[in-house]
Amino acid sequence: MALQEMTERLNAADEEVRRGAVAELARHPLSHALPLIFQAMGDVSWRVRKEAVEALFLGEEPGLEAVDGLIALLRSSDNAGLRNCAVESLERLGTIAVEPLCRHLNDRDPDLRKFVIDILGSIGSPSCLPLLVQAMDDPDPNVSVGAVENLGKLKDPRAVPYLVEALRNGDLWLKFTVLDALTAIGMPVPLEILAPLVHETLLKRAIFECLGVVGDADAAPLLIEGVQQGPRNAREAAAVGLMRLRGRLAAEVANDAIDAPLAALKGGSQVEGILSALEGAEDQEALVEILGLIGDERCVSRLVPLAGKEKVRAASLRALRRVGSAALPKLTTLFPEGSSEERSVIAYLFGELELHQTVPLLLVALDDGSPLVKASCLASLGRLHPEGGARKVARLLNDPDPEVRAGALEALHGFIGSEDGELSLICQELAGSGESSRRRDACRLLARLGDAERLSRLAKDEDPEVRRAALAAIGKGRLSEGTAILVMGLMDEEPEVRAAAAAALGEAGGAQGVEALILSLTDPDPWVQSACLKALAALADPAALPAVTATARSARGLPLIQALKTVAAIAGENGLGVVEEALADADEEVVEAALEILCAGDGSWIPRYQEILTGHPHWGVRRAFFRAVAQLMGVEAVPVLREAYAAESDSLVKGELEKLLGRVS
Repeated sequence: MALQEMTERLNAADEEVRRGAVAELARHPLSHALPLIFQAMGDVSWRVRKEAVEALFLGEEPGLEAVDGLIALLRSSDNAGLRNCAVESLERLGTIAVEPLCRHLNDRDPDLRKFVIDILGSIGSPSCLPLLVQAMDDPDPNVSVGAVENLGKLKDPRAVPYLVEALRNGDLWLKFTVLDALTAIGMPVPLEILAPLVHETLLKRAIFECLGVVGDADAAPLLIEGVQQGPRNAREAAAVGLMRLRGRLAAEVANDAIDAPLAALKGGSQVEGILSALEGAEDQEALVEILGLIGDERCVSRLVPLAGKEKVRAASLRALRRVGSAALPKLTTLFPEGSSEERSVIAYLFGELELHQTVPLLLVALDDGSPLVKASCLASLGRLHPEGGARKVARLLNDPDPEVRAGALEALHGFIGSEDGELSLICQELAGSGESSRRRDACRLLARLGDAERLSRLAKDEDPEVRRAALAAIGKGRLSEGTAILVMGLMDEEPEVRAAAAAALGEAGGAQGVEALILSLTDPDPWVQSACLKALAALADPAALPAVTATARSARGLPLIQALKTVAAIAGENGLGVVEEALADADEEVVEAALEILCAGDGSWIPRYQEILTGHPHWGVRRAFFRAVAQLMGVEAVPVLREAYAAESDSLVKGELEKLLGRVS
């Protein structure tokens, strides 16, 4: 299409016409197309502007002419979209743009100087560091602060002396930005430089965050003091900084500098202040960790509700564990009066803290109206496994709530080794139940007890679900004497049972299982075939490779996909010939599976299949192929991807190509 015609289309009223014209620009020499690309960057439509930025990078490599033109666009104060496109393009150009940008750091326009500084910071080239340091003294405060911010982005330790000097002479806002930059760089800074700033109220948050990253053990007292007093947001920042510092120190140093001083606060009035800081704190986790290190039982009533919140659950439970048995009086007081969620947390802690004296409370609470509480009680009883408790837990196998029933079954596992005789009787009752769900429960327990004899009987149960459960239990239990039972299961009349037997053989292992699985590759049910192939992949026995390869050449659909995966699992890169053959399969899901496997190789297959896959009728295959090309070829993929972009009609695939080109260019 001629440039004149595209110029007309770029002025059309229809957004899609203008966007299509921009896409066409990538086919023309950049020197000719550049003015039109710049025009499109100022379009009222963000879609057209986005297409213009991509057009700049899809053709030949942009040079200095493009860089200078983009810098000029930064002066377009009346068109924010145009400036944003120029900023994005200059950042993507990277190092080629650094020198031309640096030439504008003394420009008379402070807005342009600020744009240039921000772009240099995003590019991240260390060569511009001296000029950014110089810009810290810019008469325009926005420019000087921007220089400091972007020195932080560079993360170059050479900037630290200049930033430290700015702490002595700069105004409050500049100091605040300097502290953020020092935090981003992360290089140690002597405490005597930072400590005086703690007394600046407006700098407390920034200085505490900075000390957490650049301070050493000597900074711990300042942070511990900061947690106890001052504005709430400053105390929160001190807590975060203290925990970051603790994570950076060696364990012994952290214990002496942080853990021991915090533990010394136990019983003191400071604990109440830290507890009050929890209210409304954005980052409660650090404060909770500190309360745990203090270990004061007064925090228990505050930590129990927090343990029900996903974001701080782990930290709250760690803190309550540190309080340990000292928490018992408060926990037992809170247990009967708390919400169901709080009682659930407390019941869990009884077991987690191994508080055996709470067993009577837990047993009574098995009749609680809340399934959540009952499930937590069961988990703790399974951990504490009190004498005679197995039978009391087993009665909840009949609870109407499925999670409680599952919790009871899991809790019974905790009694293995201490009440095996009672568990055997429970299994006998379950196995003889008229309810198939109870017989399935028996299978799981029998596996943990290693009772292959009873499992073999359940593997012949009239209910196929029970047979499946028995076979799965044998596999999970890795019961060697159960292999023969699993092999028999491969001949069951129900496909679901045969598939379960195959999966169990994959877990149990052994040469006998491999032979049986190979024979079952001819099973008429595709799900069973797939289960056998998956099991053979897990076993990775080279003896199975010929049969699996033959299956890959004769199967279709799901079994073929699994056969390809199994070949790769057994043979590795040396046996991928049959996987390459699958690239010509008519099923797009098969082709995508083959591409996923081949991505682990060296890419030597790409030239042979490039034409077929680039022109494949299914968009998903084309997208998967282009991803593989980018992954395996790196920068050498650029010509292939650019050619594909020019020919591609699907918007989703074009979008993927844009991302891939941005990644490998």
